[in-house]
Amino acid sequence: MIALLLFSQFSLADSLYTHGYYDLAQIEYKRIFFFYPKLKNKPEARFNFATSLLNNGDSRGIQELQLMKNDFPERTHEINKSLAHYYIKKGDYYQARTLLAKTEEKDLLGFVYLLNGQYDDARTLFLENGNQALAQEIVSYMRKPKKSKETATLLSFVCPGAGEIYAGNIKLGVMDFLLNCGSGYLIYNAMKQKKYVDAALVFTFLFQRFYLGSIYNAQKSVIERNEIERQQWLEYVKNRYYP
Repeated sequence: MIALLLFSQFSLADSLYTHGYYDLAQIEYKRIFFFYPKLKNKPEARFNFATSLLNNGDSRGIQELQLMKNDFPERTHEINKSLAHYYIKKGDYYQARTLLAKTEEKDLLGFVYLLNGQYDDARTLFLENGNQALAQEIVSYMRKPKKSKETATLLSFVCPGAGEIYAGNIKLGVMDFLLNCGSGYLIYNAMKQKKYVDAALVFTFLFQRFYLGSIYNAQKSVIERNEIERQQWLEYVKNRYYP
């Protein structure tokens, strides 16, 4: 009877884990380990429990996997790979690189280099690993013209809004252009009526803000545009080479 109950609990926990219900799976594994402490010696159950914690964003999964390295040294490769996946999701590429360097997962390590913007390192690693196609993809991406922050700055310096339009943010560019034109007209009108104090106030509190804001928006738009294109390229690489 006890054996049947134990089997059913394990089956439930494993089924929940397999189908991605990690929050429920970790509860079931906890229950099993509480009532049957000796079952912590089963590496598969411990591993599933730890990765369930990680998939739920619980950092205790890291501690559990680190303990498993001591208890089950033969699973070190698999543990390092799981920890690396966790750090990749968290955006901690340094930790992911450190762990993957201890494994044979060279293609995954190369992808971490790409995520971290280390294109030359990624290309070198892929070439060493015989992945010529992906190495060439990196070369093509690096040669592809990117929007220049300096060009955008110069354009908005000469004509407010032009830098934003150059970066592809047409709506913001038109708005900045109109705001600068409007504040410029207010200055002109005040000067025409010899209201020099009003003109100075408009220049100080409106025109300068809109003019400098246009330059800042141009720089920001270029950064955002290039990042969007980078993320699109990374998604393409992920779908094609890491299905």
